[in-house]
Amino acid sequence: MDYTYSYLIADLALMLVWFAFFCIRADLRREMLIMSGLFGVAGLFVQPLYMTDWWQPLTITGTAIGIEDFIFGVAIGGISAVAYEVVYKKRFRRRKIAQTESVIDTYVFVGSVLLCAALFFGLFHFVELSSFISSIISLSVSILIMWSRRPDLIINSLASGILLVFFGFLWFWVPELITPGWVEKYWLHENLLGVMIMTAPLEDFIWGLFAGMFIGPLYEFWHEQKLYPLK
Repeated sequence: MDYTYSYLIADLALMLVWFAFFCIRADLRREMLIMSGLFGVAGLFVQPLYMTDWWQPLTITGTAIGIEDFIFGVAIGGISAVAYEVVYKKRFRRRKIAQTESVIDTYVFVGSVLLCAALFFGLFHFVELSSFISSIISLSVSILIMWSRRPDLIINSLASGILLVFFGFLWFWVPELITPGWVEKYWLHENLLGVMIMTAPLEDFIWGLFAGMFIGPLYEFWHEQKLYPLK
């Protein structure tokens, strides 16, 4: 079986969801594009760490880092950012808060993102934790910081995480249907728990849950937005 295109197929399955959201909600397109770009670039930097102990997929260019990593980040960033608003029919508008509080939240936003990145790389390189544990700890700390500042975004965060797990099944199932055995061949199962959910490692869904919880409310937190029912 040739698995050269399996990773790309998986990404394109998620991009179908991305394009559906983009078409359905024109009012959310700016948010989608910004978050997609941010996490598309981030994907290129974090993939080398995951390849050391989690998985080592083939890319269409035959290189360790490929366009697939960027597309994956784009899909995850865009879907997570607006899934809650699309599924639960929410819209947002800017909160009315004091200028000083807005400035504080801006610093907290920047600090949360930088802390997440610093913790991830620091725990992996210096504490020598696995890429999975490092990412979950770093995401958890940043999520809790956002929750403490914006309790109104907790439901958004939780729902975004759950929805990303749901859509994540497409990322596994579609390439497994077309190129069976992809996960078995390219995941480093000796470093994982060995718990599989419909051909997918448990760790991937845990990661999806926390990534969605982090990305989901990030734009609203950044731009001081509050969600309301869509009319």
